[in-house]
Amino acid sequence: MVVAMLYGAAAYGILFFGKYEMQSVVDQAASAALRVDRTRYTADDLSGQVATIANTALAQGWASKSQRLRAGVEITGNECQVDGSGDFLSCTLSRDNKTEPMVPQLTFGFLGKFPPMPDTMSAEATMAF
Repeated sequence: MVVAMLYGAAAYGILFFGKYEMQSVVDQAASAALRVDRTRYTADDLSGQVATIANTALAQGWASKSQRLRAGVEITGNECQVDGSGDFLSCTLSRDNKTEPMVPQLTFGFLGKFPPMPDTMSAEATMAF
């Protein structure tokens, strides 16, 4: 039982740190859009440029993370989008933790799969520009 508790604590530590890294990447992508020089673009082009810069920053930040964390995530270049009103940028990153678990689950007889893990992990950042 003590070994199971230690393994569970370590597994959740890895899981929470992975979630922290995901949140860091989407936060950096959203903040990259704040550095867009608004005077260089027309109102119609600004939203597209903001989304492009944020998606580029997200892809670069995500590529620097470990392979274990990146497994289960498909970067499409469409993770950061500007809403219909053109006022908000939203960046979202989701990880499939069911098919590509960050930490393997163990089977402990009556406990079944241990420790219980979420099927997906996601991080989101939204900002007004």
